[in-house]
Amino acid sequence: MAGLGLFEHYKRFMAILWPEEIENRWSDLMLKEYLQNILTSVMGCKDSTKTRTMSKIALADYYCFPFTTLCLVSSTDIRGLEMRIWGDIKSLHTVAQERFPFLAGNMIDSKHAICTDNLDEDGVRDMRRGLITIPCLSSNGQFTGIAKWVGIKQKRRRLFGDEFSIMRSGMLDALANLNSGDFKGMFVGNPLGDGDPLDKLAEPKGGWASIAEPEKTTVWDTRDIGGRCINLVGTDSPNFDYPQNEPPRFPFMIHQGSIDRVVARYGLNSFQYYSQCKGVRITGMDAFRVITRALCIQFQAMEQVFWMNETRTKVYAIDAAYGNIGGDRCVGGWIEFGRDVTGKMILRVDMPVIIPVKPAKMAGQIPEDQIAAYVRDACMNENIPAGNVFYDATGRGSLGTSFARLWSADVNPVEFGGNPTERPVTSETMIRDHKTGEMRLMMAKERFSKFVSELWWSVRYVIESGQMRELPEDVMIELSRRLWRPVRGDKIELETKSEMKERTGESPDLADWCCVAVEGARRLGFQIARMSIDEPSRNGKPRLLDTLRQEQNKRAAARQLTYK
Repeated sequence: MAGLGLFEHYKRFMAILWPEEIENRWSDLMLKEYLQNILTSVMGCKDSTKTRTMSKIALADYYCFPFTTLCLVSSTDIRGLEMRIWGDIKSLHTVAQERFPFLAGNMIDSKHAICTDNLDEDGVRDMRRGLITIPCLSSNGQFTGIAKWVGIKQKRRRLFGDEFSIMRSGMLDALANLNSGDFKGMFVGNPLGDGDPLDKLAEPKGGWASIAEPEKTTVWDTRDIGGRCINLVGTDSPNFDYPQNEPPRFPFMIHQGSIDRVVARYGLNSFQYYSQCKGVRITGMDAFRVITRALCIQFQAMEQVFWMNETRTKVYAIDAAYGNIGGDRCVGGWIEFGRDVTGKMILRVDMPVIIPVKPAKMAGQIPEDQIAAYVRDACMNENIPAGNVFYDATGRGSLGTSFARLWSADVNPVEFGGNPTERPVTSETMIRDHKTGEMRLMMAKERFSKFVSELWWSVRYVIESGQMRELPEDVMIELSRRLWRPVRGDKIELETKSEMKERTGESPDLADWCCVAVEGARRLGFQIARMSIDEPSRNGKPRLLDTLRQEQNKRAAARQLTYK
C-alpha cells in the first residue's frame, strides 16, 4: 500500500502501457474488484468490453511479476481464442513491447502463449512462467477443460475465463484445485441462467432469489469466500452518462442504437433482450427453454436404466456437417429402446461421437463418402441394420447417394426444414374442431410452426414421460440452451440455429443429433407415453379418447385414395 493505493497504481500503469485505450467506469470497476478479491465474476451485456478489459488486466499483472507468475487463460476453442481473448492479448502485448521493449514476454503464436524465458542452449524454455491460453473444446468439439494444467506449481497463479457461461461444469472442479496460495481468478460471459459455471460462480451469498433484477450496474458477494460478482447492465452503459442527442461517446460499447435493433427484432420480453442488451439473469426465462436441467433431473433422464431381459432396438442417428463448414460438428451415435425391469418402454441414449471429416483433397474422398463409410463400419460393429439409420437431410441430399453407393439405400432421411406432421401433440392436448365443433386431439401442425420444433418437443415429451435414461451431460447442456417463442397463429417456433450461435457461441449439434435419434426411434415403433391414445375401456363403454380416436380415423380414411 502506497500513495493512492493499488487500484490507482495499476490504472496508471495500464494508461502508460496503452494510452490509446479509452477507459470508463465499467473497466475501472472490473480492475478494482479484481485487485480486491480472489474470485471475480463478470456477467453482463454484449459490447461491454469484458474480454478486452480482462486481457489488459492479465497482461498488466503478468508484467509486474513475470518470473513468478503463471496466467492460464481459457476460452471455448482455437477459433474462439483467436477471435476473442488471444487476439486481444496479442495486439495489446505487441503494442506494449513496441512502446517499452524492456517488458517481459516472448510471444509464441503457435502455442498461443507468452513466455518469460528465452530459449536455452538446448532450445527449451520454462512454460511455467508466462501467460498460456487454453482452448477448452478440442477441434472435434469435445470438452477438455484445463485439468492437465491444475497441478503446475508457481508462486503466483492466475486464471482468466472467457465465455465462461458456455463452459462445462468440469471447469469448476479445476478451479477448486487451483484456488490456494497466491491465486486470483476472473471469469466473464453473458448470463444464461441455466446452472452453467458462470451462473454458479456468480450466485449471490443468499441465492438468486435474494436479489432483485438489477436496473443499474451492481456488485454483490458470492457464495465463495473472497468472491464477488459484477453485473454490467446494458441500459446503464457508460454511453448513457452523456447527452443522447450526441453520437455515442464510446462507439465500441453498447448504446441506444444497438439496443433498439435487438428490441425491434425480438421484443422487450425476449431472452435476447435480457441476455444481450440488459445483461441480467432472469430465472423466469427458463419458461422459454424447450428443455431444462431441472426437467431432466426431475424425470431421471440422466439416471441408469435396468433392462428387462429381452431384445432391444438400436437406432443410429447422424447430424451431418461437411468439413466443419460454419463451425458445425458432424455428430453420430446410437440410442436403444426396450422395456426396463418395471415393464416401461425406455429410451437409452449412448454417448455420441464426432465423426472425423477432412477436406476431400486430404482424405481422397468427398465428405459425404467419409461420413457414409464411418457410419457403415460403426453400425456393422453394433449390428445395426441400414434401415435403422437416420440422418438430417436438410440441404444434404447428396449424403443419401453416398450411403446408397457405399452401403445401402435403406437409410432414412429426416427433413428438419419440413412441415409439422399430423401426429397428435400429446394424448392430453385437446382442441375444439372449428368445423364440427367437437373436441379432438390437437395435431402437431396446429401447435408448431416447423417440423424442427416438433422434433425438439418430442425429446421433451420423452423426458416428461419418464422414458429417457442415461442422457449424456454434454447432450443435456445443449438441449437446455435452445429457446422458443410464440409466433403467429398461437404456434411454437424454435429460435434459429444462427440465432442460437450468435447468442451462445455454440451450434446445437449434439442436441440436433438427439432429436434425429428420437424421431428414428418413433418411426421404428417407440411410443411416447404422453402421446399414446390407446386407453382401456371402462365397464365395456368406450372412453373419450377411444371415441375421439375412432372419429379421427374415420376422417382420415375418408381422405385416403383407393387403389384398384
